[in-house]
Amino acid sequence: MAGRQRQKRRADIELNKDYLSSLPSEIIEDILVKLPIKEAVRTSVLSSKWKSSWASMPNLVFAEKCLPESELIESVDKVLRVHQGPVLKFELDSDQLANRKAINRWLLVLSKNGLKDLRLMFYIYNGCTVPSSLFSCHELQHLEISGCTINGPRCFQGLKLLRKLTLRACYLVRITIEKFVSGCPFLESLTLIGVNKYDSLIIRSPNLKQLILVERFSDLLLETPNLTSATIFGYGLLPHGFKDFSPANDGCKSNILRAIGALSSIEELDIDSEFCEYLGSGPIPEKLPETFHHLKKISIRIDGRSKVVDTALCILRNVPNLKTLRLMLPCQNIWEEQRIATFSFLEQLEVVEILDFKDVGSLLAFAKFILGTAPKLEKLIIYGEDLYELEYGVGFQMKLASLPRLSSKAVILFGEVADIEFPSAFSYLWNI
Repeated sequence: MAGRQRQKRRADIELNKDYLSSLPSEIIEDILVKLPIKEAVRTSVLSSKWKSSWASMPNLVFAEKCLPESELIESVDKVLRVHQGPVLKFELDSDQLANRKAINRWLLVLSKNGLKDLRLMFYIYNGCTVPSSLFSCHELQHLEISGCTINGPRCFQGLKLLRKLTLRACYLVRITIEKFVSGCPFLESLTLIGVNKYDSLIIRSPNLKQLILVERFSDLLLETPNLTSATIFGYGLLPHGFKDFSPANDGCKSNILRAIGALSSIEELDIDSEFCEYLGSGPIPEKLPETFHHLKKISIRIDGRSKVVDTALCILRNVPNLKTLRLMLPCQNIWEEQRIATFSFLEQLEVVEILDFKDVGSLLAFAKFILGTAPKLEKLIIYGEDLYELEYGVGFQMKLASLPRLSSKAVILFGEVADIEFPSAFSYLWNI
């Protein structure tokens, strides 16, 4: 009898144990990091150990898009007031916030707490301003801001440790993009979408490896010798268009040389027709001084404009080791023998993807050209809407299948447009 009572008491003790409090601190921290800050704060009712754990979380994420401004400010103020230890990441996503004083207050606190990752997303039409105290966060390695005005300091000393910078729909005051980027000597990744307010866009960054540029400009200069991946889209030309080429303005360099002629390390390149038109607005050389020996993948959107076509052909003449080619085809046939006799991109080509073609005739002409001249081709993939409709019919499929092929490995495949990611300038702007 006594033995049974002892067992019962032991069982009761086990049931009353605080299992949540007995969890190792590293597991508690791992759970809290995955929760929105609002939910993490609520865990303080579980036990004193959980309360002390959330108050020392290194990552603070306020993803409260629709929370009224006053409630959001009160919530952030409360968390920062009781927080202990470093704040390595701070993320704020709000459609309501426009209080500059509150943002300034938070940035000053964060700048003293070892902040490395800062993300501020605002609703573009709220007129929100990020004050110059942003630049007092000297330990930043990752900075992402969208939908606001950014006030630069009167004396910009740079963000010396920054490695990744993303700006969307931002207006810069007292600081240019050129100065901002140049002040970040270790920058490796740069995304600029709807930021440039100047005629000329100059990017000098010796360590930059990845660039996404969706901007309005009349002139572009890239001095990024270690760039390996670039997406460059133009949109909504400035009222006076592109800057006219002249040796006096451009140092005897055409637009194609100024913008991409020195990208000797580039491995992936994605450009649209607007950017191609800019590149073709000056003289287009037959041969570029720096051949793109490392370029393995290129995506080009070609429309019917002659400058766009000439630019695309110029680039393709200078990519001897290309593996993957993605094209949006124009309606006309641009693959006449005399224009492609010096192409080098065919030798190593393995995959060709055709997207958003407008004309069956131009598609067949291009397919004939590629299948008949690429010795290592493995796949020709055609993406389109309703490829099996009567508009194309069995005859279209049979014509493709009967085309001669230089490569014994070459196969023709079909896919729906929805199956492939092929972004445009509009898709980048739409996501702001």
